[in-house]
Amino acid sequence: MFKLFIISSFLGSISILLQAPWNLFYLIFLIFPGLYLALDHGIKFKSFPKNFLSTIIILGGFFYFYFLFGFSWIVSAFDYRSEMEIFKYLTLFGLPFLMLIFIIPSFIIPTIFWDKKINKVLSLALCISIGEFIRGNIFTGFSWNNFSHAFVVNDSLMQIFSVTGQYLATFLLVLTAQFIIFLWKKNDIFFALTLFLILPSIFLYGLTRIKDNQFDTDNIVGVVQPNISQSEKLEGNNENKIIFDLIELSSKEYADLLIWPESTVPVLLQYNSDIIESIFEELPDKTELLIGNITYSGNKFQNSALLLDQTNKIKDVYHKIHLVPFGEYIPLKELLSNFAFLKTVTGEIGFEKGLEVNSISTNIGTARVVICYEIIFPEEINPKKDKLDFLINITNDAWFGKSSGPYQHFTATRFRAVEQGLPAFRSANTGISGIIDPYGRVINKINLDVSGAIFSPLPKKIKETYYSKVGDLLFFGIIIITLLIMFFIKKKKKYE
Repeated sequence: MFKLFIISSFLGSISILLQAPWNLFYLIFLIFPGLYLALDHGIKFKSFPKNFLSTIIILGGFFYFYFLFGFSWIVSAFDYRSEMEIFKYLTLFGLPFLMLIFIIPSFIIPTIFWDKKINKVLSLALCISIGEFIRGNIFTGFSWNNFSHAFVVNDSLMQIFSVTGQYLATFLLVLTAQFIIFLWKKNDIFFALTLFLILPSIFLYGLTRIKDNQFDTDNIVGVVQPNISQSEKLEGNNENKIIFDLIELSSKEYADLLIWPESTVPVLLQYNSDIIESIFEELPDKTELLIGNITYSGNKFQNSALLLDQTNKIKDVYHKIHLVPFGEYIPLKELLSNFAFLKTVTGEIGFEKGLEVNSISTNIGTARVVICYEIIFPEEINPKKDKLDFLINITNDAWFGKSSGPYQHFTATRFRAVEQGLPAFRSANTGISGIIDPYGRVINKINLDVSGAIFSPLPKKIKETYYSKVGDLLFFGIIIITLLIMFFIKKKKKYE
């Protein structure tokens, strides 16, 4: 069993190479067949408890090391203050363990249904996709680096998200990757071919779906990336220089709508109308500005997106709904706030979440603004099914330096565009910023750790996608149907 643990841990460790910035898609044909074979050697006992323990050891090793290497970029956020060193190690080793604990219930599926080859293949795919759904939704959720994000390697493959979303796409990915196991037996060739054809079918669907972009040439959007370091913002008394640099970048071309990143200006703009006025004095007439800023009301701070216009007033506002636990607030505050070291991260007060998801009405259309890691939660992009024209993601990824985190964050934005059939504009303080079409293709971008601004006519949205209409209902339906099929096969085997 120790050998199987080592093998599965190794497979989990290299699985991060499926994600950005590496995108080594071909590794799926090593990772998931290898995991299948490890389980096939481990689930061999007559009792459920022994088999379940084997499954936990094998899949536990796989997922722990996948999470360990996949989430390691987070520790960069603790480098800016020496007293936060303890959080580095708590997060590095504790977060993967926490995610593992959450998904262990999904390990029951292969434990129960590991009998006939079709059940084995289905149960592994079901286990991994359900596990992703659980960790993406339980408590606050953390839907980062799902295996389906490997589809970003090709624009056509990405289009399956318009139907399936990320969880069902993972199910299909794991299914097709296992075909290689059955190539060597003559009796299994048809089964192997059936599994293999999933991938070219996904590709052909995407190939036929993608069309040339249509643009609203009367409306120009500008995305600004100032590349301001965390130390520069935290030093204080730099607001004039920061604002000057932002205006200089914004003035390179005309834009009907300018987008500045999360927490761009280190002052509360709601109480500094003179600063808003000074900004618009330097911008063209009729230009609107979407900017990330902290707001304060009733002894509550909120992480917000403000829409400003030439009246020097806040025209519209969105308050972040999905806060980062232990980064923006303390969960179970009444209990955990007594631990002084936790306040090192959030401060004495922390942030309060917004009360509802609301769209932002600009002069060029209606937008859903998502702040920072809200973009990784597909179900939160448009819960009200509003008639949106585009998505905006503002973020401050300066916390994470030149790690893999900003690349993976950018990838998530591309998938949300595909799911909704909407163009997306991403403004990140230090990168990666970009303009993305409704097929998830990058029209233009600003690379990591450079300053700049990009401008584009507004890409037109496309026909409403299936996923935007039904969300993950199809995924739930496939789960139920698959479980029924596996149950029937298992019952039939029992009576053979």
